Amino acid sequence: MSRPPTIQEWSATIAAGNGCSFPLEITGTNGKLTVITFKTGDVFQVGKGVVLTYRNLTNGKTYAVNTAGSVDRFVQNADGTQTVYLSGHNGYVYFNTDATGPRVIQYTGRLVVTTDASGQNTLSVVSQSGQSVNVCAALA
Repeated sequence: MSRPPTIQEWSATIAAGNGCSFPLEITGTNGKLTVITFKTGDVFQVGKGVVLTYRNLTNGKTYAVNTAGSVDRFVQNADGTQTVYLSGHNGYVYFNTDATGPRVIQYTGRLVVTTDASGQNTLSVVSQSGQSVNVCAALA
């Protein structure tokens, strides 16, 4: 079932040690997001025009990306995990509990990860292509 696009205005604060070694604020503004859910439980999220701004809350430095859009697909696997296919412009926070270790990466291209059933814990990076920026290093 597809829903009309909704305006995306959001903000999140990530504690020091979870994504970066410093506290990080991430905001998304001006974007539109359409969510499509299939009977299988698979979900597509199609985003357009989000401005992502990352801010180091210790030194005040910012890094902003005016995204052209993204298409994200979440597939339920038989073992209860999810395979997540991200394409376009996507910011991805890897937490200290993730198998890959903490970091924040801004991807332009394609990223495929496996998460637990909740989608909260990244179990593995299956593949990545295109460009990536280490946001923590850019804001240090």
